Amino acid sequence: MIMQKNITLSVRVSEDEYSAMKAFADFEGETMTSLILRTIRDKMEDWEDVRDAEEILSRNEDTYTLEDVKKELGLGL
Repeated sequence: MIMQKNITLSVRVSEDEYSAMKAFADFEGETMTSLILRTIRDKMEDWEDVRDAEEILSRNEDTYTLEDVKKELGLGL
């Protein structure tokens, strides 16, 4: 198993931002660290999805709406 070295990252936030983040982490049942890491990972995944979609759309291939697919499959609306 490969062991990765942990790196500490510091972020400056206002007291109001910290309070809001702490309240949200508590509400979600997470630590501040896990909340921040999860949020960053989610944002990175969203960015990858947008990048993938842009690449697919740039191919100028036919695209279909969800409604078109439902009609084609006889799933009704």
